[in-house]
Amino acid sequence: MHKTIDLKAKILLSIGVITLLSFVIVASILSTETSKMTKSLAYHLAEESADKNGAYVKANLDFAMDTARTLSYTFQQVRLTRHPDRAVMGRILAKVLQDNPQFAAVWTLWEPNALDGKDADYRNKPGYDRTGRFIPYYTNLNGNIHLEPLVNYDTPGAGDYYLIPKKTNTETVIQPCCYPVMGKNTLITRAVVPIMVEGTFYGVVGIDISSETFQKAITAAGPIEKGYISLLSSEGRVVASSNTSKIGLTVEDSSAKEAIKQGKRFSTMNDNFYEIYKPLTIGRTTIPWSVSVHVPMDLILEDAAKKRMEIISRGIVGTAIISLILFFVESRITNQHLKKELKERQAFQERILRLASIVESTDEGIIGLSLEGIVMDWNRGAERIYGYTKAEIIGKSVECLIPQDRMQGLGDIIENVSHGISVTDSETQRLKKDGQLIYVYLTVSPIKNQRGEIIGMSTIVRDITTQKILEKEMTRMEHMNLIGEMAASIGHEVRNPMTTVRGFLQLLEANPTSEHYRNYIPLMISELDRANSIITEFLFISRTKATEFARGNLNDILECIMPLLEVDSVREDKRVVLEKGQVPDLLLNDKEIRQLVLNLSRNGLEAMKEGGRLFISTFVKDDEKAVILSVRDEGTGISPEIIDRLGTPFLTTKEKGTGLGLAVCYGIAARHDASIDVETNSQGTTFLVKFKLKSFDLN
Repeated sequence: MHKTIDLKAKILLSIGVITLLSFVIVASILSTETSKMTKSLAYHLAEESADKNGAYVKANLDFAMDTARTLSYTFQQVRLTRHPDRAVMGRILAKVLQDNPQFAAVWTLWEPNALDGKDADYRNKPGYDRTGRFIPYYTNLNGNIHLEPLVNYDTPGAGDYYLIPKKTNTETVIQPCCYPVMGKNTLITRAVVPIMVEGTFYGVVGIDISSETFQKAITAAGPIEKGYISLLSSEGRVVASSNTSKIGLTVEDSSAKEAIKQGKRFSTMNDNFYEIYKPLTIGRTTIPWSVSVHVPMDLILEDAAKKRMEIISRGIVGTAIISLILFFVESRITNQHLKKELKERQAFQERILRLASIVESTDEGIIGLSLEGIVMDWNRGAERIYGYTKAEIIGKSVECLIPQDRMQGLGDIIENVSHGISVTDSETQRLKKDGQLIYVYLTVSPIKNQRGEIIGMSTIVRDITTQKILEKEMTRMEHMNLIGEMAASIGHEVRNPMTTVRGFLQLLEANPTSEHYRNYIPLMISELDRANSIITEFLFISRTKATEFARGNLNDILECIMPLLEVDSVREDKRVVLEKGQVPDLLLNDKEIRQLVLNLSRNGLEAMKEGGRLFISTFVKDDEKAVILSVRDEGTGISPEIIDRLGTPFLTTKEKGTGLGLAVCYGIAARHDASIDVETNSQGTTFLVKFKLKSFDLN
């Protein structure tokens, strides 16, 4: 017993020493690395702040330069008209200033007689000096626009805002300087763009920005957590700063000053501050400005010290906990049975993870259900098929996926699975999240616990909607091919004899000796005409000749055939209502569209009782980029059993119908690159013919 205690004590001591040494080593490494990371993070945040604030200030300066450039282009065009109006140009400048109160002034300066050759007519008038040149200077004083002439424009230094662009013919940002605004010297920065007409310098357009505006831009760009941010001119002068004591001062570090002048990014340590200078290029100018960020190093090092102490504190607690855990684990690992159990459990967990990975990665939907139909598990395949995420569907009844008319089938499946009977490859319909009806194959199997008791159901779902649509289309094409072959034969072999028989019947009708059969002859002729009409529909469906299209409007076609529809409706004590929307012209075959409307309308009239109304309307559906032709009746609707087979030749519910009318409509729609959707219920049926706007290039 004593030896056992000594052994455990030695193990614990060994574990403690090893853990402590490991902690000391790891803590030292982490402390050093954390200090480096903290500094690096602070530097990175300072860089980000410089980038973000620089971008904000640049946006303000670029906007001023863009505005000046736009005015320059505008005045170039005014000059090219050769009838410039100084008053109109002045109002343009005043309007720009009024719409942009952040500007201190908006102005323009033209060369002598460069604008309209009438400088002599304006000498010493308001807004002009003794030269008569067009030199208006508009300022905004408390919301009131004030006009005065520009001054000192020919004086080197004071007139650089004019002389430099004139010399370089390029956009220029003039360094902050004092300029007399309404008699008061104001510190401003000028964004100037030359006015060039056919390669010749005619003058300049400028935007003045006050130092207060730059200060607001720096403040609005967002404060930094530690330190301050400044805006500097290309000469290194502080134009604006979140540390107002720095405004007007010049950068003392010669390296930083040179980097600013050359438009280069620069960072350095000065007076326990980490400083970053980010260049700003304004518009198309070549003279860079700069944004600087200054972060105090003592705050950065303070963060690093806090992180170090936090690591040490957590490490001490962690060491104690780990030592205890390792002691108990070491005591238990001596048990070979536990080792074996752990190994088996690990293998079992790996198998579970492998199976889970297979379930999640398969394209087929795999759903776990309780015996009450509650969703317990939901893989990615099920998400893709039904549109519900796992978070949305877990805990809900599977009934939300089942159409109302298929609920009985769910009950049968649950009953079978509850008795241990699997359901394999059952074809049925289900609902997606967006309400779309899809076809699926289901395989449902019971889930059993360790005691063999059935505790749930596993459902494997395969979406076969595309396959069903393809099968339907293939069936329809087979019918259409059959009709084509029949139509070719009928057209040549039947119509000519029928025409001959009809002619002889008409002769017999006119013959006095046929008086006894005269009452039967019209009936025979009528039946021949009906047979001929059926043959015509056959030929119409199977037509192979290219359809000729011309620009036309659905509303015009509806207007033309309305009298025919009204005659049909009045005869049956029904009414046709035409609702024309404003729709664009399309490329149409007039004859075919008439046939389509007549077929759909007559089907609708036949589907209604006396007093029913047929609504024909046109409109544009923007979200589908389509022009819609809608034919809606007030009948009893179409049976769900045949709704998916509409358009199939010979499919009809009419006592004397041929089942070709809708097939003709679907063929016409296909030739017009259109589609036909059907909406039906017990209150009536709506056929929606959708003509794609993108399919018609009318220009």
